[in-house]
Amino acid sequence: MHDGTTAQALLENTAPAAGESVLILGASGGMGTVLIQLTGATGARVVAVARGERKTALVRELGADEVVDAAGPDWTEQARKVLGPAGADVVLDGVGGTFGLTAFALLADGGRFSAHGAPAGGFAPVDRDEAARRGVTLLGISEVQPADADYVRHAAAAFAEAAAGRLHPVIGAAHPLERAAEAHAAIEGRALVGKVVLLGG
Repeated sequence: MHDGTTAQALLENTAPAAGESVLILGASGGMGTVLIQLTGATGARVVAVARGERKTALVRELGADEVVDAAGPDWTEQARKVLGPAGADVVLDGVGGTFGLTAFALLADGGRFSAHGAPAGGFAPVDRDEAARRGVTLLGISEVQPADADYVRHAAAAFAEAAAGRLHPVIGAAHPLERAAEAHAAIEGRALVGKVVLLGG
């Protein structure tokens, strides 16, 4: 529910259009897997960045048009190749840190850069003056804290997509509530895909 609602808000804010290229960082995580599906439905071209064979296979299966493996040191070159000389129209950064900052360099002038996650330890330290010079719109986590009415609207849209069979949540692991520490360790280890679920008694 949370990721579907936030993803709807992110897409409303960045407004990807048919034919535009959207670079999604952290694409195999809970938010990323939802964003791939919802962004693809807009007609935009989805370029998903994930790490390793298992995660890249998942994002491809979810409908990413292009997949970039971040496990190698040349991931930015891979991304440049698939994005073309113009770069990405939208970057949805669910990773942050230097990784997100590297992705900012892949953004076209006049594009939209939205930072919604920071598992790298902090949000991408984007230079606001450079963004202004390039005509880039910067959006942060504060832009996806909707008022109650908007939250209900975004949640309803996400649930409608799920009910119609167009949005499939990815559950990477499920742990009994009494083993919540194992769930946290799995998340911190970053080996999982999708969401980790705690099962109540």
